[in-house]
Amino acid sequence: MANRQFNIFVEGLDDHDLIRALVQEIKTIQPHPTKVSSRAKGAATTYLQLIPSGDTLLIASTGGWSKLGRNQAVFIQEARDFEGRTLVVFDADYDADDTDSTTKHESGGPVKRRTAILSKLVDFDPNPEIFLLPAPNQPGDLETLLLQLTNPSQQRVMDCYDGYESCLQQFVDATGEPCYDAPSKKRRIYDYVNVMRLTGKEWENHHKNGGQKIFENPNLWNLNAPAIQPLRDFLASQLP
Repeated sequence: MANRQFNIFVEGLDDHDLIRALVQEIKTIQPHPTKVSSRAKGAATTYLQLIPSGDTLLIASTGGWSKLGRNQAVFIQEARDFEGRTLVVFDADYDADDTDSTTKHESGGPVKRRTAILSKLVDFDPNPEIFLLPAPNQPGDLETLLLQLTNPSQQRVMDCYDGYESCLQQFVDATGEPCYDAPSKKRRIYDYVNVMRLTGKEWENHHKNGGQKIFENPNLWNLNAPAIQPLRDFLASQLP
């Protein structure tokens, strides 16, 4: 019997990199011997082989919510043909860049997000396994989770960032409106990694190769924090 194929589809590069780091901790893996991984601006596709089963694992960013569905049809069918399964790990909430009016709801949240994902995939896989970030039945997104995974020994960085935000908030115009917007969660996370003393390949991956967040580095991230346990459990239960 041919080895099975398992797919994990995520939204963006940071999602891809986090899942890749978690799978590395949870399962025994190696680079796939015949399938080629790729990474380009805005998209990543990683092929791994699960040991000892020899099953194929594909971790792929979709490039955004509106691209989920038909673009993944071939991979979904491969998983179904070879007795594997497809997993989807997406944000529970819609982000500000979600401009697909055919799928966006007036208010985001886990229930409507799950329904929308199923509607995107129903023609290709009626029973995908879905995990919504940051945790089951909680509103939020990847950044909501990541802010709970920073290494406690680096809390002073976040404390300084809080002071920066508070400083900005004190400036208001004649009508009492803030003069400045608070930095986004995404910006805060980027800056958290940006101030770290990275060296070698880690420095290159963050500063030159798209702002990678270096999730494998325990000095930056606690991938055993309680907040990420539901995601770890989901992956462990769905992968062989």
